[in-house]
Amino acid sequence: MNTLGSRIRNLRKEKNMTLAALAGDYMTKGMLSLIENNKNNPSMESLEYIAERLDTSVSALLEDGSEVTTNNIYNEIKQILKVPNISHQKEIDALVSPVINEIQHNRKGAFIFQHYAFTKALIKDVDSAVKYMNIAKSIYAENDDINALIDVEGDYANIFYLVRDYEKALQHAITTYETYKDDLSITNPNIIPNLLSTIGAFCYQNYDIDDCIKYFKLAEEKCIENKTYKHLTSIYKSLCVMYILNQDEAQYKDTYKKFNLIKQLNPDDFQTNFDIFTTEIIYYFINKQYDKLLHLLDQKDSLLKHDQYQQQVNDNFNDFWSIYKAIALYNLQQYDSAITILKRDDADTEFMALADVSVHAQKYTYLALNEERLGNNEGARDYITKAINIIESIPSNHFTKITEQTYERIINKSL
Repeated sequence: MNTLGSRIRNLRKEKNMTLAALAGDYMTKGMLSLIENNKNNPSMESLEYIAERLDTSVSALLEDGSEVTTNNIYNEIKQILKVPNISHQKEIDALVSPVINEIQHNRKGAFIFQHYAFTKALIKDVDSAVKYMNIAKSIYAENDDINALIDVEGDYANIFYLVRDYEKALQHAITTYETYKDDLSITNPNIIPNLLSTIGAFCYQNYDIDDCIKYFKLAEEKCIENKTYKHLTSIYKSLCVMYILNQDEAQYKDTYKKFNLIKQLNPDDFQTNFDIFTTEIIYYFINKQYDKLLHLLDQKDSLLKHDQYQQQVNDNFNDFWSIYKAIALYNLQQYDSAITILKRDDADTEFMALADVSVHAQKYTYLALNEERLGNNEGARDYITKAINIIESIPSNHFTKITEQTYERIINKSL
């Protein structure tokens, strides 16, 4: 229950303060304990003392209007998360930061803290990210919510991923899965499949394709067992990409066929159509079928048409898909059109996924290749150096090869 006493206790614990530390010389530990357990109503003077020690305000402790604030932000974040969005953490940060001290320490507040933590990880502030995730975890623990606690453990792993500590992210996720995989108290059928999908994604960040396939197939089995079919398309997309990279055409085709079974259940489902579309993009890109890649990209507005999601998806993915289009045009020797697209916007979007970072580097790799083609060796060196700097913090993979090979050739040429 969200009471004045529980709010004081939660804030004290958030700041790692003992009863004695908060009580100080002003009151006894016993009196403070009575206040925290709602057995004694503090005076305004006592409230002002407690608020000052907790670096907050009396109005925040009294939660004037905070229930409405918490509910509104909770609902807005839920709405934001419905849309595939590579920058939604920035939206959440803008929403939550101004009212962080007004959010109630209840389950909805925990949900907000959970997602607010990612805004800190996004700017590489690991300490703050862990701090806010710990707040969420403590609230869920008080409510004995095993499903949310497992979800939070998965989110700790995601924080490590966002700061590109891929090995730590993977090990934390695997440990969480091994701890809870047979826990019969789990009631949310999505928890274990989502955790397995997270492990699969982290395996790829470590470029372990075999384990990646293993965990995604376990996620598929669990989804079917739990009848959580809506998550299957993202799993099939990931499996298809792994089979593409492994050049296993037979497994790719068998897995791709499964999209049709899901689509029969809901042919207009946006996420299903989005996963199919992105799977085909990767297939044509890796297999250098550039004519088909261009045709698919030209159809994206009709294939992904959805009143609710269209603009948001275009805003967040157009820059990325433009790189694919430019690369296709360049390899079809339509150099001017390709370079025009690559130079259109100098502002770089920060990508987190390994493949996305690698393809982003290819933007500058192809600009380097074009300078080399025109005989401008200095310009080629400048561009390829920028490209290699982008991929320096990620493992070498299929998508980085062209950047690495181009860098070696251009730099060696200049020596």
